[in-house]
Amino acid sequence: MDFINYCDQNKILLAILPPHSTHTLQPLDVVMFKPLSTAYSKELTTHLHSGQGLSVIKKSDFFHLFWKAWVSTFTQGLILRSFETTGISPLQPNVILQRFAKDTPEASDSSTSSSSVYFGKDWLKIETLLRKVVRGESSKELRKISRSLHHISVQNSLLHHENQSLKEVLKTQKKHKNKSKALQFQPHKDYHGGAEFFSPSRVEKARTDERTKQQNQRAEELRKAEMAKLRHANKLYNEKIALERREQRAREKEERDRVKAEKAKEAAERKAQREHNKQARNAEKDVQLPQRGKRKASQSVGPRKKQSCGAVAARRSVVAAEPPAAPRTHTTRSGRIATLHN
Repeated sequence: MDFINYCDQNKILLAILPPHSTHTLQPLDVVMFKPLSTAYSKELTTHLHSGQGLSVIKKSDFFHLFWKAWVSTFTQGLILRSFETTGISPLQPNVILQRFAKDTPEASDSSTSSSSVYFGKDWLKIETLLRKVVRGESSKELRKISRSLHHISVQNSLLHHENQSLKEVLKTQKKHKNKSKALQFQPHKDYHGGAEFFSPSRVEKARTDERTKQQNQRAEELRKAEMAKLRHANKLYNEKIALERREQRAREKEERDRVKAEKAKEAAERKAQREHNKQARNAEKDVQLPQRGKRKASQSVGPRKKQSCGAVAARRSVVAAEPPAAPRTHTTRSGRIATLHN
């Protein structure tokens, strides 16, 4: 009775179907579920092909794929058609007998197309149009152009399909990265297992702790970034100082080399001057030597005069008359005077 009252309050028409007839009279079973299953299988197959072996099917992918199939299937037109197919609205009992009848669709003329530009999948229309424009179907040029257009169309379709597939995979992978974090509840001090209730104040405290934790993490990341920036600046400063020192040492070395070169140049000039002066003196001597003439002959020395014996004895007596020299003395450490003999 409650269900009937609910339908009456919400303006829902309640229809009671005969037993064992839902597979023919239920709009969901007859029309909606089959397209929904087909759409979901198509979405799943497309997702697997789009992944190209790079993504893995997870439980979180079910609702994403199912919702696409649901939105594409449960449209207003299809829902109305489901009631019309089962003969419920508008009420047509005889329509159930015709549910297996299939209309043969008329073949569409590929040459009549409202679009002014053909896409890669319309390569048959392109070839037909080409044959109409160019006469002589057996020409080699026409066949070559036709094969080229077909190759370009196929390559374009494959690249477009691969591009769309990779976009879908990247979009799905990006959704997987955004994972939610569970609140970390701190147990009570007197907690010893069993059931535990989380009051609103406790939930708010857990949220506050989580926000504080995230703020601390961001502050720590900022601090690390600042430290890295300071280290980089310090490294640049040290490199600059080292470069200036190397340049200063290079300038000092150049100055020392310059002074050394100047000294070497001056020494070479002095040496050259000395050599020049020496050569000048030698040249002057060579000029003066012929002007001196021959040296006078040395005079012969006469015979020495003999001395008398009395003169020799007188010289000896003079030498003997000289007093002998006083002996040398030396004072020892004990105060005694010692005589030194030759």
